[in-house]
Amino acid sequence: GNGGGGDGNDQPPGAYVDGRRVFYVLNPEGDLHRTQANFEAYLQGQASWSGVAGRQPMNNECEHGLSTSDVFMYFGHGGAERYISRSQIRALDRCAVALLLGCSSGQLKLAGEYDALGTATDYLIGGCPALVGNLWDVGDKDIDRFAASLLHLWGLDQHSPAEIAVRLDGGHSPRRPDGPVSLAEAVCWARRACRMAFLTGAAPVVYGIPAYLSR
Repeated sequence: GNGGGGDGNDQPPGAYVDGRRVFYVLNPEGDLHRTQANFEAYLQGQASWSGVAGRQPMNNECEHGLSTSDVFMYFGHGGAERYISRSQIRALDRCAVALLLGCSSGQLKLAGEYDALGTATDYLIGGCPALVGNLWDVGDKDIDRFAASLLHLWGLDQHSPAEIAVRLDGGHSPRRPDGPVSLAEAVCWARRACRMAFLTGAAPVVYGIPAYLSR
């Protein structure tokens, strides 16, 4: 990924990442069976993507995925802290845009007079241009609806989100507009896919700068 835009080519300023360079971690603890059923075929069907599904990542697999891919997607519990340490994240030379769809993955802990810290700030220190995380615990079925809609609206899923949404009990997803869509815009629109608009839909937030797909 690289910074871009604002140079006369009509691209909005922000970080531009390659949607073909994706690493995913899907259901690493093996207990989110429905989430794995919803997304596995789609994720594994993308020829240029790589990742792990239904098993825990091996040593340094997450670190390698974050440092060599442009987009890192995590469908599991928390923010992948069990598979890559906070110090490893902070020490990265480069870091992918991160979609951390687990419970409380975007929650920051207050530290008195000091700045609040959490997994999200570790990613930013490690060079992550933008991160999606949840401020509190969410239900897997509703956050799956959000995730399916987010992938479509941001542009990672070039097809209709119906393939996944149908299996998710008719989660509603707005039609993707023409032109560049930032990750923050996509998150705002994808919230509408949630059945529980405030309990689940208000949980995902974006840290960082506007992030766009370059293809």
